Amino acid sequence: MARESTTLYLRGMPTRVVRGAKAAAAHQGTTLASLVAHALERALQAGGAGVDPVEDDFALDMEWYAKNRTRLVRQYDGEYVAVLDARVADHGRDFEALAARVFKRAGVRSVFMPRVQAGERPVRVRSPRRGSA
Repeated sequence: MARESTTLYLRGMPTRVVRGAKAAAAHQGTTLASLVAHALERALQAGGAGVDPVEDDFALDMEWYAKNRTRLVRQYDGEYVAVLDARVADHGRDFEALAARVFKRAGVRSVFMPRVQAGERPVRVRSPRRGSA
């Protein structure tokens, strides 16, 4: 399905904001238009209702992962993936090395980094036992 688009002209934008947006787009490997559209969409969804954009981004990344999990298992089974801005930003088998690379590039922020695997592994936690007195 083709995505409908139009042109948006913004006059009087501060030069530092435009330069910052261009740098952020280049850093993320996306276009300026895509970066701005994504930021506007998030701002409109939040409606200025005091939603924490960091937590909102993290939740969106988790939702994206859940929707794309089948495809990701085929591509990255057994690896950890770093999901940023609804895409796989990096991946690898060593979680610590992956985290170091991602935080070096993206800075300190919340990043969803699950281990991709076909089935959910059950986690078993033993309940504490009391000793006899």
